[in-house]
Amino acid sequence: MPEAVGRGVFSNGTMILTGAYEIVLDFVLRFGEPNRIVARVILPHVVARQLIAVLQENLQAFETRFGPVPRLPRVRQVQEETPPPPPPEEDPGPAGAGGMTAAQHPENMPQSPAQPQIEDIYDELRLPDAMLSGSYANAVLVRHTGTEFCFDFITNIFPRSAVSARVYLAAPHVPLLLQSLIRSLNPGPDPGRN
Repeated sequence: MPEAVGRGVFSNGTMILTGAYEIVLDFVLRFGEPNRIVARVILPHVVARQLIAVLQENLQAFETRFGPVPRLPRVRQVQEETPPPPPPEEDPGPAGAGGMTAAQHPENMPQSPAQPQIEDIYDELRLPDAMLSGSYANAVLVRHTGTEFCFDFITNIFPRSAVSARVYLAAPHVPLLLQSLIRSLNPGPDPGRN
């Protein structure tokens, strides 16, 4: 195993891209600026499904030995001290307006933030050119300690197998990876389809 692969990389987030024949795991390091992708691994769908089963087994073994997987701390939103807005006054509006107040008018309703587009997300991440094609793996070895999980992504091709990427995730991130893998490989019905 090359020394750079053997040292591995630490990640605290994963983005998953699903293709027709493979799944791409982009392991992200979100610490400081800019956020960056530290490893890109490409798995056939069958291996990604096997990874789901292995993760479920490892999480169960982790909890048997160390107790429940710690949860990630929640980020508290600090709100500025501003006085609440005055209650909206009734706006009789034109006939046929149905008694809608100014605050109830669609243009005055609070808008939920738009979901970022995939292009915008990747524009903000640093993805080195050398990492664009990723590392192919058709097997995964998962190990864990009381605080982290180690993923050895292995390429089994003649004449011998080799670890193509080693990634460390803190234990609280592993259930999130598992949930994302399950959602990516078992998408629910598309609400836009009839």
